[in-house]
Amino acid sequence: MRQAALLVAVVCLLAVPVAGAVGAPAPQSAALQEDAASSPSGVDITVQIQSDGAARWTVSSKYSLEDDNATAAFEQLRGRFEAGAADTEFSVDVFRAVVPSVSDRVGRQMEIRNASRSSRVVEAGNNTTGVLSLRFTWTNFSRVEEDRVVVDSFSTQWFGDLAPNQTLTLRSPEGYDTENVLPPTSIVENGYRWSGPHTFDADRPFAVFTENDSVVGVSMVVLVAVGVLALFAGAATVWAYYRDGDERPVPWLRDVRRAVASRVREALSAESESEAEESAADADAAAGSAAAEPAASGASDDADSEPTDPELLSDEERVERLLREHGGRMKQSEIVEETRWSTAKVSQLLSSMAEDGRVEKLRIGRENLISLPGEGVDNGIDEE
Repeated sequence: MRQAALLVAVVCLLAVPVAGAVGAPAPQSAALQEDAASSPSGVDITVQIQSDGAARWTVSSKYSLEDDNATAAFEQLRGRFEAGAADTEFSVDVFRAVVPSVSDRVGRQMEIRNASRSSRVVEAGNNTTGVLSLRFTWTNFSRVEEDRVVVDSFSTQWFGDLAPNQTLTLRSPEGYDTENVLPPTSIVENGYRWSGPHTFDADRPFAVFTENDSVVGVSMVVLVAVGVLALFAGAATVWAYYRDGDERPVPWLRDVRRAVASRVREALSAESESEAEESAADADAAAGSAAAEPAASGASDDADSEPTDPELLSDEERVERLLREHGGRMKQSEIVEETRWSTAKVSQLLSSMAEDGRVEKLRIGRENLISLPGEGVDNGIDEE
């Protein structure tokens, strides 16, 4: 069975062959060669994915301190470790060595930053454990796609498999839900954990996380809301039809149909939006056959006149009105806040409008700047 390449390389106390691109195992320290009691009892890796695609790694080696000799050996070891003695413990250079090959494979520029070391002693009942931890940030470890973060940089060519007493924990970005994790595993300490011995397939682990305010899946609350709106539209249609048998159209009923269709489109997810439009179309067709006396307000029967009420505007018209009201330019996040639509719906709508030439999009850092054609997108907004 393949060993976890980087786990073996960075924990130089484990005299195990190194797989993949890492190279030969790191040398053991003289102190540990003399005192076998200081050999690590386990290695834990935690990878905290960030919303910008970076990953915060924590690699920890655990030592069972069963007696005074083991405790004394660990105290000497942690001193050399925190001092950065290159021939004793972890080295972030091992990870830096594999970054170029991983970067070439996924097509993103990567870098190891903010490396640090720490140590601690953990008391749990009658057991005492010494822990050495290496932490660093791996930039662009994941691919960012609008409201999704795709973890695609793991590979058996450099990471390998998990040996006994080794664990890997993958945690989602803050504010994100899980769309997919491969291979499937259980959730431990707010993360997806694989425990050794474990053999990974090629390009595994793999995960996709989605912003929790996006529209992946439709909740029961949304479905109930859509059902209530559809019921209201149906009741209005029946009441208008049976009121007095008059076949003249009712202007206010047309407005109700438009408002219901707009609310349905806002409530549903991007995946279910087509179904919502079909439901709204059915309600519109049924309401179109209704007849009742004209409303007392004497509103015009011309259904083709452009509405002025924001609730009666199309989604595209609402975005264009917002842009005009804000000087022709807005950040995409501001449009989400103003419309109270989901992030995914706004993203999909703006992409469609950009393709039609109705708006212009400019990526600035992690934010999109949206502007009306000709308004310009390179003034007044600093890159994050």
